[in-house]
Amino acid sequence: MNGEGGAARGISVVIPSWNGRALLEKFLPSVVESIGAFEKWSGLAAEIVVADDASDDGTVAWLGEHFPAVRCDTAAVRRGFAPTVNRGVRAARFSWVYVLNNDVALESNTLCPLIAHFDDPQVFAVSGQTYDFATGKLYGGGQWGEFRRGFLGVHERYFVREPDTASPTISGEAPYLSLWGSGGSTLYDREKYLAIGGFEELFAPYGWEDVEICVKAWKQGFATHYEPRSAIWHQFSSTIGPRFGRRRVRAVYERNRLWMHWMHLDTAGQFAAHAGMVVLRLLGDPFVLRWENWSALWQAVPEFPRVWARRKELLARRKLMLVEVFRRIAEAMRRKEVQAYREDVAPVRGCPYVAGRE
Repeated sequence: MNGEGGAARGISVVIPSWNGRALLEKFLPSVVESIGAFEKWSGLAAEIVVADDASDDGTVAWLGEHFPAVRCDTAAVRRGFAPTVNRGVRAARFSWVYVLNNDVALESNTLCPLIAHFDDPQVFAVSGQTYDFATGKLYGGGQWGEFRRGFLGVHERYFVREPDTASPTISGEAPYLSLWGSGGSTLYDREKYLAIGGFEELFAPYGWEDVEICVKAWKQGFATHYEPRSAIWHQFSSTIGPRFGRRRVRAVYERNRLWMHWMHLDTAGQFAAHAGMVVLRLLGDPFVLRWENWSALWQAVPEFPRVWARRKELLARRKLMLVEVFRRIAEAMRRKEVQAYREDVAPVRGCPYVAGRE
C-alpha cells in the first residue's frame, strides 16, 4: 500500500462540523482513542481534521483548548456538507481519508480492518457496519441497488453473520461489495476522491452526495467495498433534524435525488420510466397534502443546464453502466454468510466506547 498523490501513507479522519461543539464533546474522544489504536497497530500515522463550516458556537476555541492536536480548518461563510468535506479532504495530509460525522462514536478497531482493502488499486472506498447509538441495533452494512419504478433503489442493505470470522482480505476470497458508503463513516482513497471531483457541491447543503460519489466511482471502473469487521455507532438525526423542518429536508433530498438521476441514468428507457414516475408523483402529491416533490422540481429545473453539462463530463469517463454495477454487487452477495437486512433479524451490539465509561 503506497502513499498516492504525494500524500504520506496513513489516515486522515475528516470531521465536517457546523455548530457541533456539543456533539464533538461527546464523540471526539472516541475518535482520538481509535486513531491511537490504529497508529499502534499499523505503525502508520493518523490525524484528525475538523472541517468547520463557519460555526458560531465556540467550536474552534473549544478544540484549541481541549484538543490542540486536532487540526481545525475553518471557513468564514457556511457552505454546507459537500463543500466542507471537500475542503477537509484537500487539507488532509495522508493517503486515506476517513470522512466521519460529528455524531459518531468509533471503537478501537474501527479503522484497522479497512486499509488492507486498498491493496487492490481499483478500490475507491470502504465502509463498515453502522449501529444505532441509542439502541445498539445494526442499521447499515453493505448497500445494493436496482432500478425500479423510474428511480434507483439505493437503500437496500445486507450484513454478514459473524463478521469476526468472515474476512475476505485475510482469506483471499472476493471482497464484499457495496454500491455506496455512508458519507458519515467511509474511508476513501484521497487521490481518487480528488481526481473524480469529490462530493458534488451542487448538492449542498446536504443529501445524496455520498451515493453520487460512489456511483460516479463505480462507473469509472473503481469499487466500493464493505468491511463487516469495522463498526461505528451513529446518533441519528443529530445534525440536520433538529435544525431544519422535515418538509424542507425532504424537498432538498428529493431535489438532489433528481439531479443524481439526471447525471447518472444510462439509457433512454430509464429516462422515460423516470420521467413518467416523476409526473405520477407530482400528480399524487396534492391528494395527500404534500408538496415536497413540487418544491424539489422547482429547485432542480433551473440548474438543469449545469447538471447536463456535468453528465456529459461523466459520460466521457464512463467504463461501466449501472446494470453491470448492480450485477457485480448481487454476485458478491451470493454467500451463505450474507443476510439481507431486516429489522427483525438485525443484530444488536452496545457501543463499547460508552460501556467502558459506565
